[in-house]
Amino acid sequence: MIFKDMEEVRRHLRIGVPLPCYFIGGADDQRKRTILSKIVNMTTAGGTGFDNHRFSGNVSADVIADAAFEITFGGGRRCVVCEDIPFGSMGENEYKKFEQLVTEVCEMGGSTVLVFIFSAVDTEPKKESKTTATGKKSRFEPLKKLIDKCGGGIIKCETPTPAELGSIIEKTCSKYHCSIHRDLCAYMVERCGSDSALLMNEARKVAEYKGEGIITKADIDLMTCATPDAKIFDLSAKIAARDRQGAFAVLGELREMGEKAPLILNILSSNYIDMFRAKAARASGKSKSDIAKDFPKSYPKPRQFLIDRALTAQSRYSAAALLECIDVLLSAEQRMKSTGGNEDIILDEAVAKLFSIK
Repeated sequence: MIFKDMEEVRRHLRIGVPLPCYFIGGADDQRKRTILSKIVNMTTAGGTGFDNHRFSGNVSADVIADAAFEITFGGGRRCVVCEDIPFGSMGENEYKKFEQLVTEVCEMGGSTVLVFIFSAVDTEPKKESKTTATGKKSRFEPLKKLIDKCGGGIIKCETPTPAELGSIIEKTCSKYHCSIHRDLCAYMVERCGSDSALLMNEARKVAEYKGEGIITKADIDLMTCATPDAKIFDLSAKIAARDRQGAFAVLGELREMGEKAPLILNILSSNYIDMFRAKAARASGKSKSDIAKDFPKSYPKPRQFLIDRALTAQSRYSAAALLECIDVLLSAEQRMKSTGGNEDIILDEAVAKLFSIK
């Protein structure tokens, strides 16, 4: 079966009866690890012992089959986890062995649970198989179809939505007898990023510091680490506010964090491009949802707060001034790539030129 969403996955895991085979992929590593842990635990009573096997990388189908079909010591199920098996680079005969393995495991009635988990694989069903860079057909699609046909499960762990991330933060804080307003949850996502594992850790730090009660913005600013994106947005805000001293102080903080000038310049340029898009959208009567629809790769759901920020920030500039800012940043990028000059000096000069634009 192909699990449609995380709620369907959670219902399946609560039932506690594993499917014979799973294919787990997607972008959210924390979710993948959590789901894998629950599958292993409900299969082999804690995920430890002789009936739990883990393989990674370039492992042959024969080796995995030996583990899948061995006699169990406790008389229960076996769990065989295969991580990042390189199906795309293996020979056709070896791949056929894996298909045969999946078929045989699924025919065994659940005595062995076989799990394929991948660092970053799209698990959505496609009408046609993808092709690799070498022109060969991707083997992931046929494998997923086979697992689905044989009674296994296909799980895609997408990056959580902003609402889901907010719930993660709220639940983490509540475990430490603290509460947090949903607006501040959104602020934490903007400040710390959308990685669920990182957000859980940052929320725990804030809640442990607070002890109990209602968490404030000051608590978050004090105890959490801002991502480079958030810091660079602070930089662009300082520039817009004509705060030269504050802007160069933020630049110093970014360098102390180990961020390189090309990355800072790239994200800073993105901020100005966001503002120009927002300015153009406002001028043509378009909404936030229109911007997200026009630029889906730039603004996936977890990062649509960038549109809100840009819609607010664009009011400080005219369209002509934003274009001039973008030209300055583009020129700095070209200098970094072509002249071999000191990248930090080129970045400092670009920031100084932005202050001269009215």
